[in-house]
Amino acid sequence: MANIVEAVLGTVDQILVSAGASIGGIVPNVVVEEISRDSLFITNHPVEKGAAISDHAFMMPKEVELRCGWSDSGNFQGYSRLIQEGLLALQAQREPFTAVTSKRVYSNMLITGIEVSTSAATAYALFARVMLREVLIVSTSTVATNSSSTQADPARTSGTTNAGTKQATESSAGSTYVLENWSNE
Repeated sequence: MANIVEAVLGTVDQILVSAGASIGGIVPNVVVEEISRDSLFITNHPVEKGAAISDHAFMMPKEVELRCGWSDSGNFQGYSRLIQEGLLALQAQREPFTAVTSKRVYSNMLITGIEVSTSAATAYALFARVMLREVLIVSTSTVATNSSSTQADPARTSGTTNAGTKQATESSAGSTYVLENWSNE
């Protein structure tokens, strides 16, 4: 019977902990406020007569700001200091992580700022404002092509090629030189 109770309590505890906020695995004791930003950037290009046109829009990286707290009470003296050190270490790693709030899950986040306020009344607690921003990660690849086979006029539009050594010769005008047998190496 005791094993069943422990299993149920353990499961409930896991559900409650995983349902709360997390900053790269660091779980706050309390989240006072969360502010999220989803912004669309619309390009502006001035054209003739001062009018601005927009021809493109793209999503900016997601941002979320959490005002949260940790307390030594119920944990151990120095717990809040260790949490602050953990947040600073997470920021210093500069490795994207997952952040969870009450509204959504944010992937590929980095800590852009940590603001901590401490007073005499909060000496054994940590109240922090943690600002997070998404890092947009893309994959690139290089594709080898034979450029002259894909061009309509490769003699005119392809890149430079090695044509051997070139020498300057005087033209019939006397002051103009023509390069012959030149190399671009």
